[in-house]
Amino acid sequence: MSIASDILKSSETLFSNPDALDPDFVPKLLPHREGQQQYIALAIKPLFQDRNGKNLLIRGASGIGKTAATKRVLYDLEEVEESENVPVVFVNCWTQNTTFKILSNIAHSLGFKFTHNMNTSEILEKVKEILKKRKGAVLTFDEVDKADDYDFLYLLSEEISKKTILLITNDFSFGEDLDPRVKSRLLPELVEFPEYSLQETEDILRERIKYAFYQNVWEDAAVKKIAEQSFKFKDIRIGIVLLKVAGELAENAASKKIKAEHAEKAIAKTDAIKIKASTDLTDEERLVLDLCKIHAGKIFGEFYEEYQRSGGKKSDRTVKRLLDKLENRKLIKQEAVTEGLQGRSSKIIYIGFEKKIN
Repeated sequence: MSIASDILKSSETLFSNPDALDPDFVPKLLPHREGQQQYIALAIKPLFQDRNGKNLLIRGASGIGKTAATKRVLYDLEEVEESENVPVVFVNCWTQNTTFKILSNIAHSLGFKFTHNMNTSEILEKVKEILKKRKGAVLTFDEVDKADDYDFLYLLSEEISKKTILLITNDFSFGEDLDPRVKSRLLPELVEFPEYSLQETEDILRERIKYAFYQNVWEDAAVKKIAEQSFKFKDIRIGIVLLKVAGELAENAASKKIKAEHAEKAIAKTDAIKIKASTDLTDEERLVLDLCKIHAGKIFGEFYEEYQRSGGKKSDRTVKRLLDKLENRKLIKQEAVTEGLQGRSSKIIYIGFEKKIN
């Protein structure tokens, strides 16, 4: 028998439910996000009492549970009595990025599939017609900052009488440039998702281990190493990837336990860390970081002029906030200097991904 046959026919595994390590898996319990989940649920509750719900802006860095916590509330909503009268729609604005696509997606989610020969106004009328027969709707827009236009927010706020609109974003400047008419109609309350502490990160990964692995296969030191690496990059998703890779390495080595050595090899083996560092920026953050590389050494006033010349539309205050965020991630440094009559300013020093990772 070949080596491949021996491997493929082996039935021993450390994984009880490997699907629990998939990116789209939403666990029943989300430690340290109970307060945010309660806030989201309370925003939806008025719809079940035949009243208008609240709109929320759900904001925080990537990989800290915004989407998972929101989806958990929406899944739990399906178990509530009369949930069929409060339909739930979930749209990812990265892929459905125009008003036409978003309204089409909403219509499809509500059971109307024949939108291909309809225009935007006609689709909106169909959505209104469907929702008139319901108590209201929960309309969730993930990665809302990726939408090319925000006409859909105005239309839904204006035309749908009873709804809760949930906007999920990792862009801390989102909303500043929205049309005032959209802002005045939405008036969302802010739900902040702070970064996890090291202990919270470890708690979450241990909870995920309960879903994905058989009992007592993880050594404590291995969990701690992966938790430390996940905490370092402020992203639970990296920790979950590392759990999977470490489990596979232990399994391939015919080990009955997942040990610290397997965790170390997983950290060395996987590209998750570099993927996180290089792709987990908003388009605006990427633009600012690229300009930092080109114009390193300039003080902020000079840098902001270069930003405007490159086509940037954000205010100087927003750009300063983006620079602060890049500095917090150790991708740049802002060194205080004194520049004559302009008073105290900061010189930008580029660090970038390569120096950060290596």
